[in-house]
Amino acid sequence: MELSVRSCGRKDDEGRAAARSSHRSNGDSPARFAKETADCLRPTKATDVFWRGLFGAGYGGSSYVVEVDFFDFGEKVRLYRDGCLAEEQKSPARFVLDDGAVIEAAMALYGMKRAHLVASGRARALLPLPGTAEALRLAFDREHPVASRVIAAVSWAVLVVALVTQIPNLLNSLAQGAAWLGIPLGFSVPTFALSEWLNTLLGALGIVAGLDRGLRMVHSPLLDD
Repeated sequence: MELSVRSCGRKDDEGRAAARSSHRSNGDSPARFAKETADCLRPTKATDVFWRGLFGAGYGGSSYVVEVDFFDFGEKVRLYRDGCLAEEQKSPARFVLDDGAVIEAAMALYGMKRAHLVASGRARALLPLPGTAEALRLAFDREHPVASRVIAAVSWAVLVVALVTQIPNLLNSLAQGAAWLGIPLGFSVPTFALSEWLNTLLGALGIVAGLDRGLRMVHSPLLDD
């Protein structure tokens, strides 16, 4: 079942029209009508690719869409059913559907840790919807599988190198913190003598690598948290 914000929004458009008709006939206030339509899944815009995540699946005759804002420090996760807001939780979110199936969604530092529909003991990933960065990355993977695998391998290697070079600094910082609290640990780990420009480059590459893994919804607590 191919999903898009447009297809998920068909019932949304019908709902808007019904709400508009009801609003006119009942004389409801514009503020109330605005609140009702605000609970509908809006179509994507070009700028959404930088901050908005949409992941969807068809199930039980309905279309479900999980929406996240990657710049939302509150990490709110919204679930839409047939274009209308059904529930909102904080990440990690667990939405229980009518028949007991569950939609699980968890945000990571970059992108998503998980976005799955679990039904009858089986989990399947929600697909990124068109107009999102995740959908663009998935399309690149389909059209250029070799290049995609190379980028994925480089991303993994960059994060491993960054982790290995930063572990000594982290251990020394912990030892210094313990000493400051009056608990001397009595050790110091040799650090890598990296130049400033190399540290800066490694940090920048680490951010790009993390973004790539986030767009592919690949997550390791050791590398990505």
